[in-house]
Amino acid sequence: MGKKDKGAPVVNNYAGKPFNRVVGIDVANSTIKIWTENGNHLEYRNTVKEINDAGLVYSFKTDYQMFVLDSEVYEVGDLSTMGSGGRGKSRYSSGAFRIEALIGITQVLQPGTKDKIRVVTGLPSSLSKNSAIAEEIKKNLIGDYSVKSVKWDSVEDITFEIVDVIVVPQPLGTLYNFVYDDATQDLNQKYLSQRALIVDIGWGTTDLAVLEESRVRGTFGFEIGVSDYVANLQEEVNDKMPEANIYALNPHQFDIALLESTTVETPFGKFDLEKLSEKHKEIQSKRAYEAVMGLGLEFNKFYRIILTGGGALMYEKYLRALFNDPRLIIQKDAVTANAKGFFLLGQF
Repeated sequence: MGKKDKGAPVVNNYAGKPFNRVVGIDVANSTIKIWTENGNHLEYRNTVKEINDAGLVYSFKTDYQMFVLDSEVYEVGDLSTMGSGGRGKSRYSSGAFRIEALIGITQVLQPGTKDKIRVVTGLPSSLSKNSAIAEEIKKNLIGDYSVKSVKWDSVEDITFEIVDVIVVPQPLGTLYNFVYDDATQDLNQKYLSQRALIVDIGWGTTDLAVLEESRVRGTFGFEIGVSDYVANLQEEVNDKMPEANIYALNPHQFDIALLESTTVETPFGKFDLEKLSEKHKEIQSKRAYEAVMGLGLEFNKFYRIILTGGGALMYEKYLRALFNDPRLIIQKDAVTANAKGFFLLGQF
């Protein structure tokens, strides 16, 4: 597929079924990111859960959103809920992953239409070479769907068909995002011709891709992610400040609290965690840096070293000092860069 007019409803043909919409989606354990036509995108915490409010007396929430899929009711937004979890391959064939992905896709679609969708998503680099996992994702997602979107003041029916699923290594999303020229709506041939390294520090993994002569020559992955920072910090706070009862906050709640302020409130008071937080950011930055450098790549041949993912933003100060390299780029919109890149990839 080549360039197309902005906003034009185009039915694209390829070897399989025709589709009229591309959706890029990154279904991470921390946040779900979705990107589709006309810059329509969404990012939210992966807090999808099946609900049973039989014991509910009254709710003060007016901004909740629920979804009815396969006769089951799901809610998004309760921070006491975590994603489907895990770094292993079984996650991608699970019912939880399917529900998380479908509800995410539903939220960027309009009622009253029935889009035929090509979905592009990513796998950690360590799993991306396993074609069986990609096939499991396809089997998990391809099909016809009818979802009710329930808000405080409205109920909308959204129907769609997923006709194609493309699965790529996660850092390939940022790579496509980086080499795509918004002005020309085409790929930047100069950037494609220059060797580059993409380092994606996510919630559960750190993933790498090498661009060389317009081809992705290699992908690598490590089980090092922001979740390690959160878990290790919670453990030390529990040891040194047991009065905080820090495990009253689950990893989602703790992570969000730290992003707002390093003075974190639990049911037992407010606690200043700035020094411990910085200590663990530095430790995890060094872990990621040493893992990347330990691959033995020829760093002198890279024109750019592109860091992306939530970890790139969180550890930026320490990563810049560790790499100490003018070629280092912290990807703009690092959290959503992969999802946007998946969407772009699905059009070419």
